[in-house]
Amino acid sequence: MTAVLTVGGHRLISVRDGTFFMPLDFLGDEQAHRELADADGTVRLPVGAFLMPGDEPLLIDAGVGPGYPRPDFLTGGRLPGELAAAGVRPEQVRHLALSHLHPDHCGWVATKQGGLTFPNAQVYVARGDWDHFLEEGHSGPAPWIREAMRDLAGRGRVTIIDGERQILPGLRALPAPGHTPGHTVYAVHDGAERALLLGDSIYCPQQLTEADWGAASEVDPVLARRTREWLWREIEASRAAAVGQHFPGLQAGRVLGKEWQAVP
Repeated sequence: MTAVLTVGGHRLISVRDGTFFMPLDFLGDEQAHRELADADGTVRLPVGAFLMPGDEPLLIDAGVGPGYPRPDFLTGGRLPGELAAAGVRPEQVRHLALSHLHPDHCGWVATKQGGLTFPNAQVYVARGDWDHFLEEGHSGPAPWIREAMRDLAGRGRVTIIDGERQILPGLRALPAPGHTPGHTVYAVHDGAERALLLGDSIYCPQQLTEADWGAASEVDPVLARRTREWLWREIEASRAAAVGQHFPGLQAGRVLGKEWQAVP
């Protein structure tokens, strides 16, 4: 089911590429698994992205793509169809902002055959992730994604983000490192209204109140925990709506009275 979040004059439409089957110990505590599990005991979280339609459509994250080699862990392939259902073709996307360069967030940047899924998009990624994954060669994006990103950068189609930065009108990049060195949270804003797109800095709402639940895929667990604690304070103090790319139902919520409440 598609979720739509309104932030002033902006609309954010959730689009789903596939499913993340969360292992029992992924968040370091079986309680997390029990709270998120379906009736059969399996945790099925979405692999999500967020579309801001308009004259120059913006997509935040790009799913895992089709044919992931471990379908028991990640599946993808739905993103183009979900975009079409929202009235946007991939070639219409003009801006692609990546929270980080793990495979389930950049998988549709290019196909295995080398074609660009979003041929007219400017791509935004933080320097910390560019250096870590593309310059230093740490495990992350598929080889064809690395090649495509380097080619795009050579043609001036990649914007490297250094620190906090206004990317576009109504969209600000906020450094949120730990999960990866350059992990980025994007703030959509219009006047006093604000929504935070959390990427993988927080996998599920429960992590906001359970600071010890850290994801197994974190590059720097200590820094990731500090980032989660900062985000909790930020969300609570600002009363901003917030949603992560793996939140159940891609449903945004707010922190009210120390509790997480879904935005209707």
